[in-house]
Amino acid sequence: MNTFDLQIQSAASDGKHAPAEIVGMARELGISVIALTDHDTVAGVDEAMSAGSEQGVRVIPGIEMSVEEWGAHILGYGIDHKNPVLVDELEKSAQARMDGAKKIAENLRAAGFAIEWTDVLAQATGAVVARPHLARAVLARAENREKLGGIATSHDFIERYLTDDSPYYVRRAHISAEDAIALIHGAGGVAVWSHPALHFRDDPEGLERFLQELITLGIDGVEVFNPSQTEDDAEFLQGLASKYRLLRTAGSDFHEKGDHPADERGLHSARTIGDYETYGFSGEGIVEELDQAITRRKETFRTRTAHPEFL
Repeated sequence: MNTFDLQIQSAASDGKHAPAEIVGMARELGISVIALTDHDTVAGVDEAMSAGSEQGVRVIPGIEMSVEEWGAHILGYGIDHKNPVLVDELEKSAQARMDGAKKIAENLRAAGFAIEWTDVLAQATGAVVARPHLARAVLARAENREKLGGIATSHDFIERYLTDDSPYYVRRAHISAEDAIALIHGAGGVAVWSHPALHFRDDPEGLERFLQELITLGIDGVEVFNPSQTEDDAEFLQGLASKYRLLRTAGSDFHEKGDHPADERGLHSARTIGDYETYGFSGEGIVEELDQAITRRKETFRTRTAHPEFL
């Protein structure tokens, strides 16, 4: 059993469980260190950190930011989640998500699904409205059963109707990778590329080229272990981390507890917190090296704040 999990989404974004509930689940599983990395919001961090203090689980304040290039995600660790520049940008992102979600709901209704905006809001209890909330809203309406056919889960609905190239999906504008990394660094955090292989499936050369671009922008690490990555992916990413002297991280990308089906590669969404494979590779030192990087980043941040004349 893994003892740490550095990528978890809560009900503050598109996860199913409240931040405090996630902390309780981690404690029951013997996981001592977690990072709350909700999509484009830090709304759940205070609740998670408070619950962590009460229950003896260390919670690293984090975020997962969607960026323009390749649909990639950038994780931020050890951030000051109340940094005003970061918070302002996230508020703009949340409004853009909301506007896009409303249009998606309209598209689904035009396609014959019973769905109202109030249905979506009832599913989205957090600060962010995302695809799972739209899917759950459709699944919750009995009028949609015949049209849904055999679709019974939000994951299956998203795969059928709300992928990036679906005619019903509305792609919102994202910030650039450069700006995301700068925001994370500006908030005293460490920036890590989330599940790289997911965005470059069977294209290792393209993955490495994009990683090289991210390195020029200041990326600090790559997520080596994640349920969306195979053993070959993990081995390749470990090699890249070593080659470019980057941090390694590992996370389940947990959203909702349950027995999620595997895909054609045998990969499945995390069924609980800490549910990711390391394929026999060692995860030793991952948390310690991340802590050291966060400390260095915060020291740099404090120096720049105290002595802006050196910028």
